[in-house]
Amino acid sequence: MSALARRGVSVLVLAASSGVAVAEPAEVWQQEAEAEAMVQPKASVSGSGFKFLGVLQTRGTYSDVVGTNPYMDGQVLGVLGGSNGTTTSAEERSLVSEHRVGGFFGYSPTVLDGRATLNAAFEVDFLFGDQSYLVGGNTGGAYGADQVNLQTRRLNGTFLATPFSGDGWTHDWTVVAGLQFVGDSPYEVSTARLDDLVHNGGGLRFFGSEMAGISLYGRHRDRWGERLRYRLGAYTLYEKGASLKDDISLWMADVSVQPEGGWHTALHVWYLRDSSGGQAGLLGAGPSSSLSELQGGPFLDFRAEGETTLPVMNADIYWFGGDMGYNHRLDRGRLGFGALYFANIGSLLFAEREDADLFGIHSAGDVRYRYARGKGSILRAEILWSSADHLGPVGEVDDYGGVLTGNSYGIAGAAYASAGTLLLFPDIGAINRQSALVYDISNQGRGLRAGMVSVGYDLIPNRLNSSAWLAHARNDDTSPVGTEVGARLSYEAMLLLNIGLSGAYVGGTALPEDPWTVLATLDWVVF
Repeated sequence: MSALARRGVSVLVLAASSGVAVAEPAEVWQQEAEAEAMVQPKASVSGSGFKFLGVLQTRGTYSDVVGTNPYMDGQVLGVLGGSNGTTTSAEERSLVSEHRVGGFFGYSPTVLDGRATLNAAFEVDFLFGDQSYLVGGNTGGAYGADQVNLQTRRLNGTFLATPFSGDGWTHDWTVVAGLQFVGDSPYEVSTARLDDLVHNGGGLRFFGSEMAGISLYGRHRDRWGERLRYRLGAYTLYEKGASLKDDISLWMADVSVQPEGGWHTALHVWYLRDSSGGQAGLLGAGPSSSLSELQGGPFLDFRAEGETTLPVMNADIYWFGGDMGYNHRLDRGRLGFGALYFANIGSLLFAEREDADLFGIHSAGDVRYRYARGKGSILRAEILWSSADHLGPVGEVDDYGGVLTGNSYGIAGAAYASAGTLLLFPDIGAINRQSALVYDISNQGRGLRAGMVSVGYDLIPNRLNSSAWLAHARNDDTSPVGTEVGARLSYEAMLLLNIGLSGAYVGGTALPEDPWTVLATLDWVVF
């Protein structure tokens, strides 16, 4: 299961692959703008109003990461060595092949001139040989293959308006109503590029998944470019009983100011109200749930000595954040950089014991430099830090001092998408098997200190790319998590069809054996 492509944003592959970047900033800007126009919501050239984008992924994996839980062997996600049953072995090896096809459909009635679009996205993915003639998602690749396995990723209406305009400027609105992918920045995902999402706002570290609700995206432009972006959103994450106050709801507000020169400065305020008592979903929800533990979030145990059942817990959680950056698309020169700072504040609410306070901090910064021709010839460095919770013995947990993300409320609820690692942090291109030592930026409440550097070089500009990386992570108490080294070779055999070979090794872990993996991939985008 992919933490990003699987969650309905495969359109970003098109956006990232279409822009042809070269050394001259003016040419970069022009070609990047043309690439963005390819994914903007507008009526079909043929006049039918129908739009389609498809994504095909196939990958083979050879690794010493093995599963010990036969019920999760076909679909594995979460912390490597955690409750998902994964571990490493000196004797056993996993050799698997996976496949995914996703389709993104849109219909804009020609009579409305592209101002309204009905959107739907569906996906089928499976492990070769997993099962057939049954019902269930993420399966259906066995002999015979007949399987009810269609997964709905998006179902909404998008409405465009220009309520204000003047001489040389326009103010546009995009309203999205229904099931949609929601990120943690003011960019509307279906028309954004990958750089927009991972180098703005929370960088998909806090939220990045489907939600049912309504979003208003605003954008102000003048003759020199874009000056303002904002987003207002209200979403229902879980509705347990229609007449009961047992829901989980999320409200989000973001604004980004973009003066001339490629700079942006943004502020973010989000509020989550959890009235489910921790009982929403198959694995529960919230920082005391099995879901949170599975995906590397905190598992807060508030049971008194002798108690076997977790107490009913609700939550009020706020996130306050800011970020700034320069040239995040690398379309205004060779150099780009950014930084962010977020604090989550709130309360865990109990009926039979004193409430607990929340206060956690996450900060990060990165710099990128395009040093040669080709969209992949980039030097990059990043550092990040998350505060730690000082967990005491069972029954003595008073407050929580770590970070909370969407991973405590939904499967693949947040994706740390900019790391580029395969095992230390989640692999963005994974299909059904995504397991990492640090699956969530809270690092299971232990806090996080991490840094990474990478270098890419286009052996054939915009066609054949090589890259290598080094990443290191520690708990906030400075005890090591691991160090990953990896390399990748990718070739664009034809337009938007890429084949690749990559591998990674992580040393210094607490697992039985240090994990390693080798991947062969094929990715094809059709539009």
